[in-house]
Amino acid sequence: MKKCPNCQVDVLDNWSVCPLCESPLETTGQESPPTSFPEISLRFNRRKVKQSLTLVSLLVVLLFFVSQSIWRFQFFGLEFVLFGLMTTWIMVLVLIRKRRNIVKGIVYVLIIFSLLSVYFDYIFGWLGWSLTFVIPTLCIAALLAMFVVIQVVKIDPGDYILYLQLAALMGFVPFLFIFMDWVVIELPSWVSIIFSFLMFWSVLVRHGKAIWNELGKRMHV
Repeated sequence: MKKCPNCQVDVLDNWSVCPLCESPLETTGQESPPTSFPEISLRFNRRKVKQSLTLVSLLVVLLFFVSQSIWRFQFFGLEFVLFGLMTTWIMVLVLIRKRRNIVKGIVYVLIIFSLLSVYFDYIFGWLGWSLTFVIPTLCIAALLAMFVVIQVVKIDPGDYILYLQLAALMGFVPFLFIFMDWVVIELPSWVSIIFSFLMFWSVLVRHGKAIWNELGKRMHV
């Protein structure tokens, strides 16, 4: 256990400075408990996960066919939609298993798939399909996976701040591709940007109170 020489209070956990006055702590001879907070299990319902994923997948496929019937675009085919949905399912399964650090899991999966797509695009004679189609599709899949996980897993309120940051990143990357003129067709990147915008504001509106409370705690307001 550690003690603050200034405040004369005992401090639990792995603090190196006093959380009240920020003075260096002194180590006492008493043994401290491993944590001052109880371990809270992150519970989820497997049936609800499957139902949510199935519903999202059907809606995305339906939206693709409806959009294609209205605008008759040939920018990307059903294979990219199915690839995105497959990635979404993989991400959700990974995140459920690593649900104590969901944001890190999303970033790891996103980086691995992105690097693989860029690598295969390069070795097959760079056509730009990795930046034009695959990475924006991966960003959309990450946003959908994050949305599903938020709905079915009870998480710490502070994690919503990380979700906002990740949603903003998912919109910034495709916007950078467009700004640098690295894409052949801009539509997939714009779709990813729109998804990012909607995800950002949906999290902010639905969990705004928890987010502001957490920001207040971190900023000591």
